[in-house]
Amino acid sequence: MALPPVSIVTVTRDGLFFTRLLVEKVRQFVGERDYEIIVVDRGSVDGSRRWLQGQPDVRLVRFGQWRVRGHGHAEAAARGIRAASHERIVLIDSDAHPVAPGWLEGTVDQLDGRTRLAGAAFVDTHAGNPHGWYIHPHFMVFLRSDFEQLVVLRKCRGDATDTGEEATIRVLAAGHDILRHPITFATDFAVGHPRVPTLAGGVFHAWYVSRLLHNAPEVARETDGEVTPERYLEPLMNKLRQVHGLGW
Repeated sequence: MALPPVSIVTVTRDGLFFTRLLVEKVRQFVGERDYEIIVVDRGSVDGSRRWLQGQPDVRLVRFGQWRVRGHGHAEAAARGIRAASHERIVLIDSDAHPVAPGWLEGTVDQLDGRTRLAGAAFVDTHAGNPHGWYIHPHFMVFLRSDFEQLVVLRKCRGDATDTGEEATIRVLAAGHDILRHPITFATDFAVGHPRVPTLAGGVFHAWYVSRLLHNAPEVARETDGEVTPERYLEPLMNKLRQVHGLGW
C-alpha cells in the first residue's frame, strides 16, 4: 500500500543554513512517498531565495513583509498551506529538521477520522487553554481540509493563548484525538542555553534562529544573555556541521 503524500510547509526569512538543512533532511527522511516542500519566504536577503529556486522539489512562495496585517509568521504559513497540493500537511519551522526515519510514520500516517492533529506537545499554562499543553506549530501535522476550521494558527483569544494553541483547543472540543510527542532537550547539542535546542517526534528544533537574525538584543534580554549569536547560534551551526558532516 502506498504511503500517503505530504505537503511540507515552512516559513523563512533569511537563515539559509537552517532552511537548506531542513530541505536536505526532508529528502533524507521522507521515505517512499510523494511529497512537496513549500517554502514561504518573507523577504530573505541572504541568498535563500536563489538557493531555493534551484531545488526541484521546492515550491517558493513569496510573501513580503508589507502584506502582514497581524502575526506575520502565521499569515505566511497560512499562505503556504492554502497553496499545498496534498491533504496531509506538515507545518515545520525553518530552523527545525527531521532526524529520524519514522518521523512521518509517527505523525502524518496516524491521522484519520479520529486523530486530527499530531506533533510536538508544548507544556505551558495559559489562561485561555484549560489543558496545560498544546501542539506547537514548530512541528504540527494535520489535514488540509481541517485548516481554518479545527486547525487555526492565529491568536483567537488574545494573550490568553499562544499562536497555534487554538488548534489543540478546537480539536479536543470537537471530540477528536491528538497524537502528542513530548518535547525533550537535545542535550548533545546544548550550547548557550540548557533547554534549547529540542527534539520531538523525530524532529530537531533549534528555536530562536529567526529572532536572533532580526532582533538579537531582545532575545538576549529575554534569556539573560544566554541566547546570542555568539554564545548560541554560531556554536550550534558548527555543531550541526560536525554531526551531519556538512561541507557548507
